[in-house]
Amino acid sequence: MKRTPQHSIWKLVLLIGILIPVVGRTQVADSTYKKFNLSLGYGLVSYFHSPNQEVTMYYVSDSINNIRSSQTDIVVTDVKIKPLFLRFDYKWDKKNSIGFMATYNGYRASGTRTDSIWNSTSSSYDISSKGIFYSMNRLRFQVVYTRHFFVDRPKVNTYFYTALGVNLKFSKFREDDQEGVPGDSSFDLSRGFPIASRLCYGLRYNFSKNMSLLTEVGLGGPLLSIGLTAKF
Repeated sequence: MKRTPQHSIWKLVLLIGILIPVVGRTQVADSTYKKFNLSLGYGLVSYFHSPNQEVTMYYVSDSINNIRSSQTDIVVTDVKIKPLFLRFDYKWDKKNSIGFMATYNGYRASGTRTDSIWNSTSSSYDISSKGIFYSMNRLRFQVVYTRHFFVDRPKVNTYFYTALGVNLKFSKFREDDQEGVPGDSSFDLSRGFPIASRLCYGLRYNFSKNMSLLTEVGLGGPLLSIGLTAKF
């Protein structure tokens, strides 16, 4: 029996009718990835100096009779906040995103300053103490590019990002008198290296469609961080 061209055309129309919904469903699935990520993290391993020490400085007033005055600072760090970061990313496709990150760390410290000053009139030392206070706040604002890997895995995916931005550091010192009344103080906006950069490799465990646990290892900030990512 000979097939007519009209019969073949109907088969082709039927095949197209079957494939169009399948292709449509595939395209919808590919476009349903979450385009926005909001991450909050805390640096578990991070190294930066905070005062926690006892220091004595001596001043020679009479080298012949070996008479010296001294100043002793005893300082303890009261609060030390390791780096906290907030990062927002926009994914223009499944494997690439660009965003913005803000990072904060700082400390507050307090102690006493004891002055021992030689009094030649009484031939003895006059000793006085006062309170001293230190604080430091550091802010970094950076633009972030992220490359994502294993994006089709439902539970675990990894990523690598580079960040570049500005570094701001605010330091303050205050010295109170013996009655606790605020006395001399100074404030400093650090003139150190103004650029902040970071290289980081991270892993996310997706415990739901919209939430993930993150772990990151990086340079130019906390060495090891943990946190959460919300995807929407």
